[in-house]
Amino acid sequence: MFDEVIQLREYVHILKKRRWIILTVTFLTVVAITIWTFRQIPIYEATTRILIEKESPNLIAFEEVLKLDTSAQDYYQTQYMILMSRSLAKEVLKKLGLTDLQRPQVQMFFSVRGIFNELAEKLGLSTPAPSPESDETIDKEERLVNEFLQSITVSPIRGSRLVDIKAISTDRQQAAMLANTLADVYIERNLDDKLVASKDAVLWLEKEVEITQKKVADSEAALQQYKEEHGILSFEERQNIIMQKLLELNTAVNEAKIKRAAIEAQYKQVQKYQSDKVESLSVVINNPLIQGLKVELANLESELSQLRKKFRDKHPNMTALQSQIDATKSRLNTEIKRIFDSLKSDYEVALAQEKDLSKMLEEQKHEAMDLNKKAIRYGELQREVESNHRVYNELLQRTKETNVTERLQTNNIRIVDHAVVPNSPIAPKKIRNILLAMVVGLTMGIGLAFFFEFWDNSIKTSDDIKQYLDMPFLGFIPKVYGKEYSNNGNNGTRAKPDMIVAIDPKSSASEAYRTLRTNVVFSLVSDEERALDLDFGSVMLVTSPGPAEGKSCIVANLGIAMAQSGSKTLIIDCDLRKPVMHKIFNVNNDRGFADMMADIKTYGTKVVVKHTKIKNLDVIPCGKIPPNPSELLGSSLARIVIEALAERYDKILIDSPPVNTVTDPILLSRIADGIVFIVHAGQTKRDVAQRARDQLLSADAVILGGVINSVDLKKDSYYYYYSYYHSHYYTQDGKKQLNAAA
Repeated sequence: MFDEVIQLREYVHILKKRRWIILTVTFLTVVAITIWTFRQIPIYEATTRILIEKESPNLIAFEEVLKLDTSAQDYYQTQYMILMSRSLAKEVLKKLGLTDLQRPQVQMFFSVRGIFNELAEKLGLSTPAPSPESDETIDKEERLVNEFLQSITVSPIRGSRLVDIKAISTDRQQAAMLANTLADVYIERNLDDKLVASKDAVLWLEKEVEITQKKVADSEAALQQYKEEHGILSFEERQNIIMQKLLELNTAVNEAKIKRAAIEAQYKQVQKYQSDKVESLSVVINNPLIQGLKVELANLESELSQLRKKFRDKHPNMTALQSQIDATKSRLNTEIKRIFDSLKSDYEVALAQEKDLSKMLEEQKHEAMDLNKKAIRYGELQREVESNHRVYNELLQRTKETNVTERLQTNNIRIVDHAVVPNSPIAPKKIRNILLAMVVGLTMGIGLAFFFEFWDNSIKTSDDIKQYLDMPFLGFIPKVYGKEYSNNGNNGTRAKPDMIVAIDPKSSASEAYRTLRTNVVFSLVSDEERALDLDFGSVMLVTSPGPAEGKSCIVANLGIAMAQSGSKTLIIDCDLRKPVMHKIFNVNNDRGFADMMADIKTYGTKVVVKHTKIKNLDVIPCGKIPPNPSELLGSSLARIVIEALAERYDKILIDSPPVNTVTDPILLSRIADGIVFIVHAGQTKRDVAQRARDQLLSADAVILGGVINSVDLKKDSYYYYYSYYHSHYYTQDGKKQLNAAA
């Protein structure tokens, strides 16, 4: 929720900042549209209201006659299109005898493109498009029809069958006349079309009745001929007989298959066994005669066994009994053979019976299929006869109905309200156009405001420092105008921006430098050192991405602020190409840092260090500008000298050239404990600052944070972010100071 409020405040801030763009665009839009509106010719509108009932289905209702889609939606859409048809428009114009229309040649409601095109034409910046009247290739009648259709609007009233026919014209009399005449001609044509449709339908129906009657006769003759050719009296009865016979044969075949399978199983079983094992088969064992012979044979063999105990084998009794046994065995074998022969005969008979029945079944199936084919053709002929009869009866009935309705024809469209001559114009709507112009102007103005705001890629706020440069924000320095008045109220005392901390210590700029001093010092000291209240000497490099960003001014005032806090401070002017520190502090520049680097024995630190009028503040100017600044600043001697000076001073500030112009700041960054990165408010571009930051980071430099210089507190855009530092808070006579600055 808090983030949303912050974002809303940012939007409001953008609108306030770019308010003149919004107001200018809105004003110009309102003026342009107001002029355009008052130049328009009044436009009048007349309305005729008609009632369109759905087409009656009694005239020609079935779709087979005229193939009409009688759905309500399609019907009404068709009527609306007829009202706007060119043929109907020509009839209206012919009836009125019009050769010209008082039709408005301008838009009823404004469009931004139309207005600016018209203004461009008036100013001679563009050539107007040729009007329809000037185009000789367009037929005059067609042009008149086009103008008429552009003047007409058909508006159905939702939830009803009422339709409004609206006509516009610069002539109020003509507007009413056009609407009423269009309704009259439309109603007349609708009735004429229905009468013509009825006559055409009657003729068409009578012709179709004759054709269908012939089709009925032809189809009946074809059906009768087919029945005679195939000797068919009744297909249904014959089909029932054939199906019954087919069912009976199918049952007989199944029974024959079962019987044959049983006999075949017994027969094959007998064939499989050897002769000495045949007697064990069920078909043999279950035979009563064989069972009796077996009993008789068993008794004879038992008796023979008893006689062997008394007689020899050749004894007459033994011989006679053996003969009886042999005869019984012979009878048994004969009976078994007879059973085999009987099984074989039964199998062959069953197989033959099955084949005969199967053949009869197949023949019956073929007969049934043939009958089905004939039945299909018979059904086709019969259905054709029935269909022709239905169509014939329907056509005959509709012919009679059409003849009746033709004589009783009525119109389903009528006028509910005639158009009256309008008293007041409908356009231009002056108040609405002006209000819309304000809305459009505000929208365009706000759009342009945000466009310019987001197109501006310069660094302006602390959020830009954090978001785009990914470094802490150390503070801002307000812009110092031509006159800044000190707290003593002496009018006309001009403060020097390079030394404003010393000249006007109670100004908002001075307070900003003191705040920057505090933030820089705290960023150099670790939490452990801060807890122990230690104050170590610190070497700070002050640089910026490009020239003219106020870097040297900040070095001077920051040095003064540190000196005023009691820290022994040294400023070293290492901008060996464009030095300015000697000018700011008004010191001699005959010997300086460059001379010391070139000849350390001759120019020691005692020689080059200059005392200023500010207590605790010394300066080492540049000295003679060397031909090789980078070699001097990158030497080991520069590091040794600055480290030696750090032991004598609490704070050392190094003023260096811009990062993106020379390599000097990269070389000095290896000596400094931290870097103060300066950007100019609204001037330094993000990509330029990012490129400078990346160069410093590539050299493993420690960037303490960013400072935004030359912030204009009188602008709403900066007052929104930095209002805390406004001079009202820091000066007893802040109101006077602000007014004087303005």
